Amino acid sequence: MKKLFLLILASCSIFINSYGQSSPEEIKRMKDQLLIAKHDSIKVGLTYMLAYGYRFSNIDSSLFYSDVTIALADKFNLPSIKAQMLSLKGATVLEAGKLPESLRFQFEAMGISEKIKDTSNIAFALNRIGNIYMELGDYRKANEYYFQSKDLFDKIADSGMVYNELSNIGNIYDLMQIPDSGLYYQQIVYEASLTTTDRQKFTRPEMMFRMGNAYSLKGNKEKAMYFYKQGIKEANIDNDTRNLTMNNLFLAKLYDELNMPDSSIKYAYNAIQTGRTITFRKGVYDASLLISGLYKKRNQNDSAYKYLLIANVEKDSLTGTKRFQELQRIVLDEQERERNAEAERIADRNRQRQMALLAGLGLFLIIATILFRNNKQKQKTNRALENTLTRLRLTQSQLVQSEKMASLGELTAGIAHEIQNPLNFVNNFSEVNTELIDEMKIEMDKGNIDDAKVIADDIKENEQKINHHGKRADAIVKGMLQHSSSGSGKKEPTDINKLADEYLRLAYHGLRAKDKSFNATMKTDFDESVGNINIIPQDIGRVILNLITNAFYATNEKQKQGLANYEPIVTVKTSKIPLSGGGGAVIIRVADNGNGIPQKVLDKIFQPFFTTKPTGQGTGLGLSLSYDIVKAHGGEIKVDTKENEGTVFIIQLPL
Repeated sequence: MKKLFLLILASCSIFINSYGQSSPEEIKRMKDQLLIAKHDSIKVGLTYMLAYGYRFSNIDSSLFYSDVTIALADKFNLPSIKAQMLSLKGATVLEAGKLPESLRFQFEAMGISEKIKDTSNIAFALNRIGNIYMELGDYRKANEYYFQSKDLFDKIADSGMVYNELSNIGNIYDLMQIPDSGLYYQQIVYEASLTTTDRQKFTRPEMMFRMGNAYSLKGNKEKAMYFYKQGIKEANIDNDTRNLTMNNLFLAKLYDELNMPDSSIKYAYNAIQTGRTITFRKGVYDASLLISGLYKKRNQNDSAYKYLLIANVEKDSLTGTKRFQELQRIVLDEQERERNAEAERIADRNRQRQMALLAGLGLFLIIATILFRNNKQKQKTNRALENTLTRLRLTQSQLVQSEKMASLGELTAGIAHEIQNPLNFVNNFSEVNTELIDEMKIEMDKGNIDDAKVIADDIKENEQKINHHGKRADAIVKGMLQHSSSGSGKKEPTDINKLADEYLRLAYHGLRAKDKSFNATMKTDFDESVGNINIIPQDIGRVILNLITNAFYATNEKQKQGLANYEPIVTVKTSKIPLSGGGGAVIIRVADNGNGIPQKVLDKIFQPFFTTKPTGQGTGLGLSLSYDIVKAHGGEIKVDTKENEGTVFIIQLPL
């Protein structure tokens, strides 16, 4: 099936190149063939080519044929074709301003391509993720992806896409207001296009308006106008409606700069008309805003208002709060996927180090036995022992550091959840203030000073809210930095109640981020008379985090058993008690109603490398390190457990 599909796709290449644009005649020919096609493989090839053929001329049709091809790829197990169509969908919906959807499709295509090691598809996904970051205005991030993509296309000898990426890189330099670099890259592509008549190798309409932009930025308006007009001709030849819109738009902006409003309105109107045919929202938005300003200069307020309304509709679709929040969520999900992958790699390294440690211990015993029997080699034996012990200490140090990094990883998702809310408040109030400032200007122009003052008070109140939530986000970040740092290693007065409450919430949100189905009731009972105690906060924080994370894990495992009326509960309690020898101590209890710890392993839980979790889910160092930390503070840690009822870990620290 796969070989037959590739053969059909190759035979149809006379109609379309997967990187190019099809003429109306070619599209009609392929649709006619699809109507009479009987073999599924032929249908896959034709729908695949139609999805690309409509790429720049009809977004809805391109998306329709992409979905049909994805369904057929799933049916016939063609992951490479599915990844190509997902990436194409992401690139297509980007033209309609749907950044979150575009980013989600590219990440999905990237995941499939990485599994099957498809370098070409990975390169295309990187290219299109770069396009998304360009639309977001993160130009340095965009160029990072473009350079990665260019290197991969160079590796597989796809010269057409190498030139495409060089053009993208030059465009980013133009957007960053670095015209010399921008023109340098665009001229490389332009001069290469003059050496061939192959219209599939270069996207000529796009190349033309980018050359125009580069010359415009350099101040050469005459050459800029030549390339924009040439771009319109090339777009009409290629049936490239998207880049026809762009060339019209940039030509309209150029005429506006040259103070030729009639010509500017003409080409801006053309950009709106062509942009609407393919739902190219960004092009329609820019052109509508330009026309609105031109009519306003002429005091034709009705027309100015009409096109301003059109621009605002497109702006809401492009940059609305919900779309921004969805984009944030997709980025965070991808970051979480990368963190989980990194955690798995750390677990693999830990397993390898444990095996190396055991092998080292075995080797050490063998060498020690042999050398003990051979008195003549006593000096050599001592050197071997010293080297082995050094390696063992190094391995132990690395494992301890891995456990600390795993502890930091547990917090990352919780921190992301905690910081999301204040950031959302900051973004929302900033948007409101922008609108209020526009309203205040209008009232001031009208002479309504009192109304303007009322609006100014609203702005001031919103700024105070922005300041409040900004400080809140700052406090969360500083808390994470404090946890992630090694600290001074010295004891300092610390509010143990606040420390325990913070790690309870962060541990819970961290687990929720990994498993949305996980839920548990959190209860606290803090003795306010405890006050501050002298501890190393980073170390005791890791102990509390480890115990709370274990408690949530235990309740989650019990919940998976499907017991009737079972409600997962984790309780954190502090109290102060007197000691028989004088003085006092603080007690920290972390309790859960999970399955408890079996009696047969209870004596082993504080031993290094011992864990009851499945292979790969625990290093077996968490409780061992916790035990050492508490002992170093002059305290002790105990456990009280009942099978099928739950477990209580008790930390006692001296005041």
